[in-house]
Amino acid sequence: MFLKIIARIPFVFMTGFAFLLFGITFMYWNFKPDVSFLLTKQDVVYNPVWRTVFYFHIFGGMLAIALGPIQFIKWLRRNNLALHRLIGKIYVVAILFIAAPTGLYMAFFANGGIYSSIGFVIMSVLWFYTTWMAINTIRKKQVQEHVKWMVRSYALTFAAVTLRLWVPFLSLVIEMEHLKVIIITAWISWLFNLIAAEFILKLNLKLLKP
Repeated sequence: MFLKIIARIPFVFMTGFAFLLFGITFMYWNFKPDVSFLLTKQDVVYNPVWRTVFYFHIFGGMLAIALGPIQFIKWLRRNNLALHRLIGKIYVVAILFIAAPTGLYMAFFANGGIYSSIGFVIMSVLWFYTTWMAINTIRKKQVQEHVKWMVRSYALTFAAVTLRLWVPFLSLVIEMEHLKVIIITAWISWLFNLIAAEFILKLNLKLLKP
């Protein structure tokens, strides 16, 4: 029993941070151009294309970040497979048709210039690919492979959270120069997540299965 409780801790923290970000993101839905992140995008915030893409991106991202943890609940998969599949379809659509393509577009306008843009471009492509593989493997009834690709997909989805954790850590704790923080977080926000995901899969840990 004690080991089961310990195994659930990472899942609880992950879910907590995911829903915290979900709640915080609601601030953007007042559609004002001077809210948080948008303050750093004053050069493009009045561009109707960029602004539209931005709202589609946060909409898809909010769906993915909130629905992802639900898909790892073992009880739900066993007792309500239909709901699991429905949530999974919404998660996949949110990424493949909304969040990943819009993220790719926004990557070319990333703060930090070309080096940040490359990091976010790679992340967007990998986000699309891992999510596509998750749906492709389950269609072939390769359940174990599906789980692995879902873990990788959500690791990239969770980059929205880890990016917001890395920025204050590097800025306030390490006291790194602001431009360097922006560029570095454009890479480590998702790269470390993927490494952690592979570590979990490699050791066959069940930390994400409460």
